[in-house]
Amino acid sequence: ALTCEALARPVYAAAATSPHTVSVRLLKQGLHNHPKGLRRTLQEEIEAITADQCDAVLLAYGMCGTATVGLAARHVPLVLPRAHDCITLYLGSRERYNEEFLRHPGTYWYSVDFMERQDPSAAIALGAAGIADEEDQYEQYVQKYGQETADMLMEEIRSWSRHYTRAAFIDLELGDGSIYAERAQAKAAKEGWRFEPMKGDWRLMRMLIHGDWPEEEFLTVLPGNAVAQSYKDSIVKAVPAAPAP
Repeated sequence: ALTCEALARPVYAAAATSPHTVSVRLLKQGLHNHPKGLRRTLQEEIEAITADQCDAVLLAYGMCGTATVGLAARHVPLVLPRAHDCITLYLGSRERYNEEFLRHPGTYWYSVDFMERQDPSAAIALGAAGIADEEDQYEQYVQKYGQETADMLMEEIRSWSRHYTRAAFIDLELGDGSIYAERAQAKAAKEGWRFEPMKGDWRLMRMLIHGDWPEEEFLTVLPGNAVAQSYKDSIVKAVPAAPAP
């Protein structure tokens, strides 16, 4: 299983109770800030796993700023949840994710794992908010629109932070998270956001690690195929992969 540090506790907890032998590889949270870099790292990990080592590579990731889009299965199948980002994995379903997004879209999300392993290169909060390869995006805008317009566009993109008004702390009840909940609440008070503690549900991560992969909730990518964005409720789909370099 390949996963982000922000999901360490639930993934390890699921591995400890899985009927299968599961090896877990944690990747740094800061990689999310640069989706292309995260994609390269994940693909390198996938390439290094041979058919005699395991039956499948489990990706405990959402699309994460399209970081998982384009990943190709080589020697064994890839399996990943149909999720936009790790908030879906923390809340337990796309339905609950959609309900929360509609109820309060301007939310910063926090958890024990994210906060205890946070480093300066990590995003400000969980999920896709703050995930952007700004340098690459800025260069594209300069080439397309010129520097002045590119500067205006980037300023507008950064202004998203002014519209966030809630801090939600998701507790999966895997260890004592009280100190981190207090820190998230203090951050909310400092910024003038509403603070909301929330009970999480790690059912999707448990299903992934336990080998329970219904098609409506998980995508299985067979060798020779790759992950693609579906632009539908299914979120991701499998397509023929480009030849390996």
